[in-house]
Amino acid sequence: MTALTLAVAETRLILRNRTVLVTAAILPIAMAFLLSRSDVAVFAASPGSLAAVQLGMLLMFGVFMTSTMTLAARRQQRYLKRLRSSPASTVSIVAGLAGPLVLVVAVQGLLVLAYTAWETGTAPAHPELLVLAFATGAAASVALGFLTASFTKTPEAAQITVLPGTLVFMAGIVMGLMRFEGAESALAAAVPGAGPTELTRLAWDGGDYTAALEPLLLSVLAAAAAALLAARLFRWQPRA
Repeated sequence: MTALTLAVAETRLILRNRTVLVTAAILPIAMAFLLSRSDVAVFAASPGSLAAVQLGMLLMFGVFMTSTMTLAARRQQRYLKRLRSSPASTVSIVAGLAGPLVLVVAVQGLLVLAYTAWETGTAPAHPELLVLAFATGAAASVALGFLTASFTKTPEAAQITVLPGTLVFMAGIVMGLMRFEGAESALAAAVPGAGPTELTRLAWDGGDYTAALEPLLLSVLAAAAAALLAARLFRWQPRA
């Protein structure tokens, strides 16, 4: 069983669940568009700051929160247990489960950021950094989703268990927009959401490539740490 086959099956399951569909497809893009019309846009220091907040919200709602909810549901249905006992590798299972959500958010991100570029009359100075920001942010969001799902017994419980991760992610977005120096800069960039936010701002507003090295490296390390912790704690079947 390949990751593509699992992704197609997961997409069908998402389309049948209205709650997940709203959380994954409608709520994130609505929030992102509303941000461009809110006081956040007025007080944003630059177009890059606005784009960074929009992308962070898309990842938080569309990938982190939705993946937690869907993983709890699939475990309760014993769907994860069947997948785990199949010939499919762990990498294929994770890619198949998370792939559709990441793809949806990628499309949403293109739409929202294109609108932001049109409205502000600007464009990303370094599009390649924007791609890296999305990739590292998506990886961290998926890892946090699996980690949070480790402590989530039911889809309903996800409404509570995602709160700590949501607060951390939002704090990371805020930190990514602030200017730190020395050790404080490294600590801030290591918070989930901060690195991708800073990368998005640099990608949009421009700047020295060397300034992107620290947030990029720390974003990768933060995502890897969350993934390793999730791999140790995640359960593929309901607790007895």
